[in-house]
Amino acid sequence: MEPSTMVDPVVAQTCTAEPRRAGPRVIRRCVHLAEALWQYGYWRRRFYSFGWRSYVGRCDMLTNPQGIAIGRNVLIRKGARLEVVGPDTGDGPRLSIGDGTAIQFYFHCGAAARVTIGRNVLIGGRVYITDHDHSYDEPQLSAAESPRLKVAPVWIGDGAFLGEGCAILKGVRIGKRAVVAANAVVTQDVPDFAVVGGVPARTIKFVERMVQHHG
Repeated sequence: MEPSTMVDPVVAQTCTAEPRRAGPRVIRRCVHLAEALWQYGYWRRRFYSFGWRSYVGRCDMLTNPQGIAIGRNVLIRKGARLEVVGPDTGDGPRLSIGDGTAIQFYFHCGAAARVTIGRNVLIGGRVYITDHDHSYDEPQLSAAESPRLKVAPVWIGDGAFLGEGCAILKGVRIGKRAVVAANAVVTQDVPDFAVVGGVPARTIKFVERMVQHHG
């Protein structure tokens, strides 16, 4: 749907009124609307898809954005490295970010197979997600010399919370509403509602049981 069909007619009418008649709240709404229109118009031509009212800050690196799909109301703050690498298989986006997800500063994600981030996920600053490793065990070639990658898809469930500085490695599934503690390194699947921490990450407790206890 084009953004022009989604503009609130009251806001649009107010934005055209004389500046002296527009209060601070209306001015802020006009500024936010203008920013949303600019973001949508700029990024939807570059990404595989880009949802209305999503925002992408200045990226440190953006590789093959045509392989990245971003939902509605997604926030990606500045300093992100979004990298789709390897040959194009033609089977759709390899990095997908669901509606309502918020990603803080200096996020780094590399997708060679497929990385799927669900809806309403909260991702702290300096989080690293990758679905691949460089091949380092070839007899004649170092990791820097080898063209091979070891790949396995990564999936982050709806409502998950990834704490500051954590790393999610290849082949991992993070369950719905799961919590990954700051600086944890996740090498194995995390169940729904689990809280994990450490290097490598281990289950500490379950959010679901906490909710039931206080319910």
